[in-house]
Amino acid sequence: MGKKVHFKYGVMGSSKSLDLIRAEYNYRERGHDTFVISPAVNTRDGGQIRSRVGLSLDAVNISKEDNLFNLIRTETVKNGRNIQVIFIDEVHFLTVEQVNEVAEIADNLNIPVLCYGLKSDFRGILFPATQRLIELADELEEIRAVCDCDRKAMFNARFINGKPTKSGEQIMVGDQEYKSFCRKCYNNLWK
Repeated sequence: MGKKVHFKYGVMGSSKSLDLIRAEYNYRERGHDTFVISPAVNTRDGGQIRSRVGLSLDAVNISKEDNLFNLIRTETVKNGRNIQVIFIDEVHFLTVEQVNEVAEIADNLNIPVLCYGLKSDFRGILFPATQRLIELADELEEIRAVCDCDRKAMFNARFINGKPTKSGEQIMVGDQEYKSFCRKCYNNLWK
């Protein structure tokens, strides 16, 4: 794979977390020392990465104040770990600076970093971390999902009390619900 930054992105329901869990298992099964990161803002899974099919994986939760390069350097230099691959779930919740640190890990610590997350928010706008990751990643890979109409799902819609909305903070944790749609069905929500 080389020492690079790989970004796998998709919409809600595209099995990003399941793909991460599967890939991490494959590396670990072959004797690789893996390091799994999840942003602390993702509070719904209590320090774990969970797929919708019920599989889970423990992760190190990080806050927006954490320096990822220093975290990994501490694990490798001070704690003597031979980390061979890093997995980051919900990468869209990172800060832009943390995405820069991801590239620094790959370039200066020679550890590949596999990032999984959303490309855009419920309004169809790139998350700032996603935009920076698209600019820096060595490889981009889409994890596809299907709309109810059988077209490729490309957009996430936010629903509050069963009604679609384009208002509110870009990142909200709470009672809202999300669903993915193709462009046509997404645009028809607003007609």
